[in-house]
Amino acid sequence: MSEDIATTADIHRLHIRRTRRMLHAMTAVALLISAAVGTEATAVSPADQPQPPSTAQQEKGMHAGLPFHDPVDADADSASQPDLSITLDADRTRFDVAGKEVYGESYTGSLVAPTIRVRPGQSVTVHLVNHLTVATNLHFHGLHISPEGLSDDPFLCVDPGASTTYRLAIPADHPLGTFWYHSHAMGTACPAPGSGATADMAAMDDSGFMPGDVENQIFAGLSGVLIVGDDRTLLPPALRQITTHTLALKDVQLDASGHIAQNTATTSIDSDNPTVRLVNGQLRPVLTMRPDETQLWRLANIGADIFYQLRLDGHHFTVIGEDGSPVARTSDADTLLLPPGKRYDVLVTACSSPGTTVLRTTAYSNGPQGDAYPDTPLATIDVTGDEAPRLPGVSGPMPTAPADLSAVPVAQHRTLVLSENADGTVFYINGRRFSMDSSVFDTPARLGTVEEWTIVNQSGEDHPFHLHTNAFQVTSINGAAQPYTHRQDIVSVPHAVNGTPGRVVIRVAFTDYPGRWMFHCHIAAHEDNGMMSYLNVVR
Repeated sequence: MSEDIATTADIHRLHIRRTRRMLHAMTAVALLISAAVGTEATAVSPADQPQPPSTAQQEKGMHAGLPFHDPVDADADSASQPDLSITLDADRTRFDVAGKEVYGESYTGSLVAPTIRVRPGQSVTVHLVNHLTVATNLHFHGLHISPEGLSDDPFLCVDPGASTTYRLAIPADHPLGTFWYHSHAMGTACPAPGSGATADMAAMDDSGFMPGDVENQIFAGLSGVLIVGDDRTLLPPALRQITTHTLALKDVQLDASGHIAQNTATTSIDSDNPTVRLVNGQLRPVLTMRPDETQLWRLANIGADIFYQLRLDGHHFTVIGEDGSPVARTSDADTLLLPPGKRYDVLVTACSSPGTTVLRTTAYSNGPQGDAYPDTPLATIDVTGDEAPRLPGVSGPMPTAPADLSAVPVAQHRTLVLSENADGTVFYINGRRFSMDSSVFDTPARLGTVEEWTIVNQSGEDHPFHLHTNAFQVTSINGAAQPYTHRQDIVSVPHAVNGTPGRVVIRVAFTDYPGRWMFHCHIAAHEDNGMMSYLNVVR
């Protein structure tokens, strides 16, 4: 038996661990609420929690197998405009999910937010209007833009009833590819008084301020895809007019009344609970291709918590971009692992004969102390119609792929140790929990330098590590050197096995943009779990 397979004892310990984690989370929320309203808190017993509905129960009332459709665009005319201005209204919403009435949150009334399309060199204005009862904000995940001011500052908070205008200056040489945007509301990390959680995720303090919760808000619906340029222009001429599709992967966990699960004083999001996996908010849609047709698929995991391990039965993916960065070496893959926030741009060529195949996420575990996901069909591919001309394959580097950092002098080495307490309820980086007033590193990084970071995972679950502002290059995983093929902004750091921590080494180039560069594990990380910090970058 593989040493990565959990034993019965492992599973029992995991059940106890999760129970303690849920109890810790709900009791902490109850204490915050009681402090806000001046009452005595009562601990919530996990035994009082109803069993979550099964996936089949949650899917009841949904319609599977409808024709595939891409997410709507935020501005259909953006490609022809010198600058772009859009408005996002964050609000609690009753929306239609595959024909079923579901209650959550949205920017424009749908579970999957509209796709924002921008061009290199474009100025983008995003008006965020907060109709929620708690604070919120935006993070433009993967974009290489300033982390300060009204650009991509995750410490910015938009109070309930307020609005903020983000101004994004997209560099003229920005990589072409797939990114995404989402709430990054971090509770007490917002520069306003108060902390806590209520039915949406927060408790009001004496000033009336109500902080938000990033996991709740992404899970409820506040996320969408963002595309920079059109990476078909990087392909050989014969491929530059192929059909493109965006596949936004997001799941929902619904209670019996159709409300999306939230962290509250009496409930808690559990990423291992039964869930409904959707593509663009659709349940197992049918995507049509012609025999021998090649399409470009933009794959994006825009959910809060769960992993996808994608496979297209009988086919392979040709990877031309990862995390919005054109690759230095194209590759064919039978499966692709997408932790939360991960993106791939891939070419897919249909078989030569009519028929159907299935895009699925295969059974996958992210460690004995993590989650175990079942094999789940996501979409049906219907190959039908007239045969398309067979197009040439793609190999070698993509134009504009970033340079290899492996031989560049390293200005500084840093180590990040990811750990948890015995109950799995508190998380640390280098033994410290998050503080917006101080970094886990005393020494700042300097623009114009390259650093090497070693990320050590002492826990029993894989941790997806994300760096804001710039992509990085992975040079080794668990001691195995990684040939340079691409840069990325998310890497899954393997869990510890038999007491030996998982280990990933990355190199980061600090080319521009001084300020606080945030990094964290898990997209839904926030200061309450501690596995996040930032690095001061100076000139």
